[in-house]
Amino acid sequence: MDAHKRAALQLLHSIDCVHRDISGGNVSRWGEMGKLADLEYAKRMDSNMAHEVLTGTVDFIACEVEAQKYLFQMPTDELFTPVEYSFKFNPLHDMESLWWIATWTLYYHVDEQGGRPSSGQITEFYELFPIRLDSASRTNAFLTPLDYEVLPASFQRAGLEVEYMRQRIRRAYTASEEELPPVYSNPLKRLQSTFTNHLTSIVADSTDIRIFSPHAKRQQEDPMSDTRDPKHPKRDDSREPSNAGHQ
Repeated sequence: MDAHKRAALQLLHSIDCVHRDISGGNVSRWGEMGKLADLEYAKRMDSNMAHEVLTGTVDFIACEVEAQKYLFQMPTDELFTPVEYSFKFNPLHDMESLWWIATWTLYYHVDEQGGRPSSGQITEFYELFPIRLDSASRTNAFLTPLDYEVLPASFQRAGLEVEYMRQRIRRAYTASEEELPPVYSNPLKRLQSTFTNHLTSIVADSTDIRIFSPHAKRQQEDPMSDTRDPKHPKRDDSREPSNAGHQ
């Protein structure tokens, strides 16, 4: 995950489209060029198609998309009642999915061949990526600061940058949901800029770092689009780093 992929997503957003299925399998790099793939769920923001259909890949889906409601309205006083408003996917949800990819990359991998994740890393991984679809637990994990000190030492600077990204996404949601429907244009521009800065820093800090899967299990590809039920999010069955130390 680097700034090239974020730039590709920004291009999609610039023509008022959203991807709606950003996942580890749908971003790639060819030389120095980042690419987005799997555009089957992409649509224009002014589309009249139904918005209640849940799309995305479970580990990378934005919390609001999973919950199908807005979650970041700030109370204005003690009598504040959240406004119920028909939910609609917006570009901030794509940006959150990028964050989930970066987070998964750090907490899934180790930094040496044959290495094993620490018990703390495994625990944090399962907090962030529960085995079942569970919007409440994933939202709670997203709202909780990352414990990046459980990562291998060489990953920790990147972990700090990813934690900063989490904070910026949360601020963008809060700013956009000061009124409903969300007004996301300015928060999105700020978020795109800060993502570029943080991802550039991660790449610069990681040039001499290699990452390894903690086991040899071959990653399975998502099912082809014509065999996947469009009403349910996709599942990445190669997600688990190890069950060692996990209760």
